[in-house]
Amino acid sequence: MRKSRTFKGKLILSFLTVTLVSIVLLGAFQIFQLYTLVKEDKEKQFQTTVFLDDYIDNYIENYQHVVEMLAFSIEPLFVERDLTSIEKQLEQIKKNYPGFINLYVGNEAGESLVFYPKLYTDGVKRENLDYSDRPYYQELKRTKQPVLSSVFHGRGGTDMILVTVAVPILNDNNDMIGYVLGAFDLNALADDIKTRIDDEKRFAIVLDQEDNVVVHPNVDTRKELVNLKDARFVQTLSQLPTKNSGDYIAVENGEEQYFTFIKNEKIGWKVWIGTPTKYLSDTYEDAIFTVLLFALLTTMLMIGVSFLFANRFEKALQNVLRYIKQYKDYTRGLNNKPTFQPSTKGTREIVELYDHFGSLIDDVEHSRNRLIKLNKDLEDRVKERTATLENKNLELKAVNKLITSVSTERDLTQFIQHCLIQITPFMEYSIHVIFQNIAVTPKEITAIEDVQQYLNSRIVGKQHMEPIQIGKNLQGFLVVDLNNSQTINTSEQEFLETFASSLAIMLENKFLFEKIRNKHAELEAILQSMSEGLMLLNKKDGIEYVNDFFQQIVFSDTNYKVLDLEDMYKRFMELFQISKEELQSFIQQDESVLKLERKEGNDKVKSYMLHSFSVFLDDLIIGKGLLLRDITKEAEIDTLKDNLISLTSHEFKTPITNIRGSVETLLREDVEWDPDFERELLVGVHEDIERIQHLVSDWMDISKIESGTMFIERNMVRGDQIIEKSIQQIPKELQNQLEITFQNKLAEPVYFYGDKIRIQQVLLNLMMNAIRYNDQVIKKIAVTLDQSATDIIISVKDNGIGIEEDHLEKIFTRFYQVDVTGTRRTGGTGLGLSICKGIMEAHHGKITVESERGKGSTFTLFFPLGEEGV
Repeated sequence: MRKSRTFKGKLILSFLTVTLVSIVLLGAFQIFQLYTLVKEDKEKQFQTTVFLDDYIDNYIENYQHVVEMLAFSIEPLFVERDLTSIEKQLEQIKKNYPGFINLYVGNEAGESLVFYPKLYTDGVKRENLDYSDRPYYQELKRTKQPVLSSVFHGRGGTDMILVTVAVPILNDNNDMIGYVLGAFDLNALADDIKTRIDDEKRFAIVLDQEDNVVVHPNVDTRKELVNLKDARFVQTLSQLPTKNSGDYIAVENGEEQYFTFIKNEKIGWKVWIGTPTKYLSDTYEDAIFTVLLFALLTTMLMIGVSFLFANRFEKALQNVLRYIKQYKDYTRGLNNKPTFQPSTKGTREIVELYDHFGSLIDDVEHSRNRLIKLNKDLEDRVKERTATLENKNLELKAVNKLITSVSTERDLTQFIQHCLIQITPFMEYSIHVIFQNIAVTPKEITAIEDVQQYLNSRIVGKQHMEPIQIGKNLQGFLVVDLNNSQTINTSEQEFLETFASSLAIMLENKFLFEKIRNKHAELEAILQSMSEGLMLLNKKDGIEYVNDFFQQIVFSDTNYKVLDLEDMYKRFMELFQISKEELQSFIQQDESVLKLERKEGNDKVKSYMLHSFSVFLDDLIIGKGLLLRDITKEAEIDTLKDNLISLTSHEFKTPITNIRGSVETLLREDVEWDPDFERELLVGVHEDIERIQHLVSDWMDISKIESGTMFIERNMVRGDQIIEKSIQQIPKELQNQLEITFQNKLAEPVYFYGDKIRIQQVLLNLMMNAIRYNDQVIKKIAVTLDQSATDIIISVKDNGIGIEEDHLEKIFTRFYQVDVTGTRRTGGTGLGLSICKGIMEAHHGKITVESERGKGSTFTLFFPLGEEGV
């Protein structure tokens, strides 16, 4: 028969077994936790890579958008070569976006025209440079699309490493007439990227589309242009299966690294975040070593503890066995009744065993005392539960006070303060809310710069803080100010957490409401600023929206607003002489157009185009829309063009007919003409040819002005001399009954830069008009030369027929004539004043007119003083 183990041996073995099993399970759990942590760390590294890629993409896109908007906005200035205004816009962009190293504008040949800032980094002023050899310029000229360059050494402003965005300046024909370039500060981008990596053992690498370094821990991008296409980690990436993101292990910085990467297909850049693999392996090795050491120490400790408890338990059992043997001997009459000595040491079971050996009365008394204790415990639990329910009820009331309308006009800080005031009656301690550098209490709102300084100065007692988190973002803290006698129990802790969460929800709702309200205001502003009238109808033909332009056109002379569709029908019938049936039929049609005319005072006619369209929401028609557009100017231009064609045909037909008649007369063989008569015919032919040549010159000039190709040859000219020569060019046959005077108000001769021929053309045109449009017996022209602080001023005044005020704003418009019939009688094409205006604008000057019907007109020329002034 197998010998049984002692109680002591089994107890020690049980202790060791439990200990070893616990250690194994604990070690396995710890290794699993480490594996999970490493996996989460890798995922976090990948998410950081994604975040950096998004940040770089947004950074480039933001600055590219700025350059695109700049190119669009300066196109008119570029056409006019207003380089001063362009430079001011570059200065404003540089001020608002300090991430630009420099900005410049170049012409279509790649030559720079305007730089900002004006000085090099070493303080030397820029000179115009030729960038046509830059790859980004060649790509820009080929595609006419915005181009993001690769990393390169700067030139023409800085020798730093740069990345640029070049955007074309396109004219109305989509031809590239120039470009705008902005150079990024890669140092600022690199510094921002480094601050977004929260682990010191990690590092970021960013390469451009040509594998040039944008960010690298071992490369100084301020001075070094480094290409890493041959680096082992880049080569390893190219050998991977085609994909835009992932992870792999490669050697960099002299050691093996774990890389996560993303290829940005949009801009062609690649982003890596690397972590030395030794950190991962060291983690596992440290964990295994810790588990083994813990197992060894725990085993030794448990052996000692098991021996101690086994010896004590064994002594108690031996004492009980000894009493039983003695009592057995007593029952046999072998000895006297033994005295039982209850032990005060040992386990609870041994003590209970001794008590049962004592007395049944002790058992009954013990049971009674136990029942009393249980009853008391039950009463205490009931009281505790009641107090808990009362606290919960107060907490619910406090949280319910937070449920307030987010549509109130209070701003965010006032909204938080309102919430704190609502719950103050339910709180026993002071509460501070710190939210976006603002500290809010029920009594005050304080702007803070340093949170810790505020807490040290305002929190008197102990601090308890609960985070205010909106979504996944930490937005602030709920800070409880406790005095020395106050503590926060579990229930109060749960309430503060609930309160912080409820406050975060209310703030999030406030954010969303403000966002929606701002979007609604933006949409309302856009609709109200439209240059067309807009009316929206629902499916029941009820008016949902009418913008100001529609109101001004349809209801400008009334005292009421649009109330319903019937009011609109009534007003349209009054204004445009259209029947209600026609208007209803038009509105029911889809994508239809209706031309309307409205007669106003002085027999003027205003033309409008009414468009009807359907309004969709998720492919469902939810109503109709009416768009009212003023096309009066377009109709006037069409009329002017028709008149011009008719007038020009007459102007060409008359001299051609004269020339033909003279030539046919001279070619007759049956008649011998007198030489004086032949000369007279040839002189007439010559005059008609000059008239046709003048018409062609006008057409060529207006064409050059419209295309922006009019050439101005600026030289130093003397003001009084150019006026006198212009007066001398008036034909002698027109000088009969003409009184022309020249007044020079300047004490000394004045010189300025200008095109002598073009200035004489303007002056002669004005004086010829003064003669042509003059019905006086003695035609008077007064020419004056003067100077202001900013301009050379030449004025031409006549005593002609004058111009009505309604025509003053239009006489400089091409093809426009005040009186077509009168113009036919006196000659002309209606292009002269438009050409004069174009010549003055080419000089960066202007021409103005003052006139009164029947009393004459005064035309004034302004030649600006400045870099090319006097």
